[in-house]
Amino acid sequence: MKKTIIAILVVLVTLGSVFANAATEQKQQDVTVRMWTFIDPEGTGGRNVALKQMITEFEAENPGVHIVVEPKTHTTMTAEFLAAASTGTAPDIMWCSSGLLFGCIANGLLEPYENLFMKDWTPEQIADVDDAFFKFGSKDGKHYTLSLSKNAITLYYRSDLLEAAGCSVPTTFEELYEVAKKCTDPSKGVYGFGMQLTSGDYPLVTNYILSKQGSLFHEDGTANFATDAGVEAMQFIKKFIDDGITPYEAISKSGEDINLEFQAGKYAMMAYGFVRVGQIKAGASYDPSYVKVAPVPTGSWIDGWHVGIWSGSKVKDWAGKFVEKMYEPESDLLWVNLGAQAPVRQSTKNLVEITDANDYIAVAGEIFGTGYNIPNDKSYEGVKEAFYGALQKYIVNGMDPLQALKEAEEQFNKTNNR
Repeated sequence: MKKTIIAILVVLVTLGSVFANAATEQKQQDVTVRMWTFIDPEGTGGRNVALKQMITEFEAENPGVHIVVEPKTHTTMTAEFLAAASTGTAPDIMWCSSGLLFGCIANGLLEPYENLFMKDWTPEQIADVDDAFFKFGSKDGKHYTLSLSKNAITLYYRSDLLEAAGCSVPTTFEELYEVAKKCTDPSKGVYGFGMQLTSGDYPLVTNYILSKQGSLFHEDGTANFATDAGVEAMQFIKKFIDDGITPYEAISKSGEDINLEFQAGKYAMMAYGFVRVGQIKAGASYDPSYVKVAPVPTGSWIDGWHVGIWSGSKVKDWAGKFVEKMYEPESDLLWVNLGAQAPVRQSTKNLVEITDANDYIAVAGEIFGTGYNIPNDKSYEGVKEAFYGALQKYIVNGMDPLQALKEAEEQFNKTNNR
């Protein structure tokens, strides 16, 4: 009798274990990880295809775990994240902009990666990704983000047009003006330089100021735009339009408009984001091998997207695993080879064969190594918008450049409560 009872108990315990394991497996099958980014995996661009492949691989490696991308507009999605976090509806994975990253970290909205997968990383793994971008997402020894789509405001140029004009790649702003002037031929519909004057990335006027005074801000984080260097920079930009090197209609066009016109052959050079180099080559109406990139004279703005885990996520571990997937060596090669991105790992550079199609990778190190970035000790929201507003007031409305910069200072300081 006792043996029968013991046998029954053993069966019950075994069944209980089976049902418990089944429940655990079922629980994993219900895991959904939400991610906000501007890259739609259903799109056809290189970055889109690369992200789609990573998702497919990750879901195959982890049955029952689903990565759901909710594509967002890049200009507003970080502000939307801040709002969504306050209502408990934020995504598990967030791609944050540089300007608003401080607020995300300071308000405790991002989980330190040391609490997730990074606690198991070796010193060699850390060294492989340790650069200015890696440091930018850190605070008090903790890392809250890993950067993808490393960007820089880059000088794009057509090597065939510069060669025809007998010009070398400009390395100073004075050379930039002279080369652009020599490449300008309105009779052929070609202008020397295209630049963003209404919206988009950091406008060139900020690079000029930085080259003269080293920073756009005082030590307390207030704006330092209305200076002699600021006025000189504004006048330098306007000279391109006054002298017909940049057509006047550019003052009303978006950055994307300028980009498309460069692809169509309207400009010999332009200042634009490095992350778009693959798309620009693919869309060129001329031999794409003529599309080259170089640092903006005296240094490019470096920017990019900082990927973090929402601290309120209920699936932090799985979210962390997918972030690590997007950052692993094999994925870095996908971002480079399919997405035409700059490598995020030191080791990846040694695995990429440089050809005419991807020779931009060879100068990526110089572009990112000599660039500027905003500080990460405070919020620096609205820098770009303030300067675009100043340019419009000066060039279109005829406002005194110093006054336009003073108003830009007031706008920036008010935005950041300073």
